[in-house]
Amino acid sequence: MKKHLVIALLVIVAIIVAYLTFIIAYIKIVIGAILLGISAIALLAVWIMWKNRD
Repeated sequence: MKKHLVIALLVIVAIIVAYLTFIIAYIKIVIGAILLGISAIALLAVWIMWKNRD
């Protein structure tokens, strides 16, 4: 009985760790996408300003 309990606990811990890993990766991807969007808008603004100078 004790062996099954230990295995069950290890499985639960593994599931929690995997879940947290996916959440952290998802948050990083969202932040990266937002930063990429901001830098793309900034680059576009710089390009438009540079084109208007000519």
